[in-house]
Amino acid sequence: MSTQTPSPPIRESFRQRNRRRVPSFLTALIGGVFFAALPFVARQIDGSADEFSSSSVPILPAIGWIIIAGLGAVVVTHWLQTVFSVDDGSIVAVLYDVLPLLLFAAPVVGIWALLTDHLLLAAAAGLLVGYHLMLVVPRLISDRMPTWAHHAPRLRVVVANVYVDNPTPHAAAQQLVHTDADVIVIAEATPAFMAHFDDAGGSESHPHRVFDPADTSDYAVAVASRLPLGPNSSIRVIGALKLAVAEVDVDGLMATVAALNPMATFDPGGHDTWKDQIEALQEWVPTVTGPLVVAGDLNTTRYRPEFEDLLKSGLNDAIDSLGQAWKPSFSLKSVWPLGAFGLIARLDHALVNDKVHALRVYNLRARGSDHLPFLITLALRSDAG
Repeated sequence: MSTQTPSPPIRESFRQRNRRRVPSFLTALIGGVFFAALPFVARQIDGSADEFSSSSVPILPAIGWIIIAGLGAVVVTHWLQTVFSVDDGSIVAVLYDVLPLLLFAAPVVGIWALLTDHLLLAAAAGLLVGYHLMLVVPRLISDRMPTWAHHAPRLRVVVANVYVDNPTPHAAAQQLVHTDADVIVIAEATPAFMAHFDDAGGSESHPHRVFDPADTSDYAVAVASRLPLGPNSSIRVIGALKLAVAEVDVDGLMATVAALNPMATFDPGGHDTWKDQIEALQEWVPTVTGPLVVAGDLNTTRYRPEFEDLLKSGLNDAIDSLGQAWKPSFSLKSVWPLGAFGLIARLDHALVNDKVHALRVYNLRARGSDHLPFLITLALRSDAG
């Protein structure tokens, strides 16, 4: 099935209804100046407080304050964007994506400051450590399984960005076919890759499809299913966003699986387009009745404020709900030599509404891709459940 059905126009965009009033450079300046000014203010109160020259290596306290000021600038901007409309750019967005990694520098500085009696620097680092814990600890705790999920129908979904320049596409296709998943969500699903998928046995194992055979872009998406699909399964174009929407019949219960791959932040005009696409998705989600799974390479981590806005539309992060927030899925393998750092962030997600509960997830091996596929098992709740 590969028809393309335009959706009704979405309501006035979230960005238009909530005008951005504060530029990100100003919030970053506020945060950086706040932390950087602390030792100078303290010295007006106590002439010896955190005095740089008190160390046998004078440069180290200054470096510590520079690190803390830089982290503080990002943290204050991140926090203010949850309160105000901050006009962030692509660099700020990427800093949000890696914020949990950056904040690991705070305890290092804090411990050094304590050991060298720079107590004000240690206190400033402690504030950042507290923010770090607030970001990550809730996502390491799994949600309790609801009663209805114990005997609900199961849906096994594989989510894979197969990488448009994959050197071993046939191996990647074989892996997906052999997972025995009910539904496979494929990002960067070009016609060339889908031909490999069919050659690997996908045409027999997962014959029911939603994809656009004319889409040769890096952002093509597809849904392949071994289960029958409903009549409303189609490619949908909603504003700037393209979705592959499959209505999957699971033991008589119709569940909606939507695959997407919004634009990468550093593509030309990518960040503004990405925000438009996420806002379009946010508008579309409440229109779906029944169990809903939104999956794919979202080109963002959980830590962008727009991601939090998306969850407020009625979605839950299925992987976070399993306490698996620290399982990254993306590496810079395609940007030599940065791939040596290994997996650095989770860009691949499965988001679900309140009629779906995640039961288990595990990562598959990367087959020529810079993304790690995963298989997630979901419980589906009927209206009578």
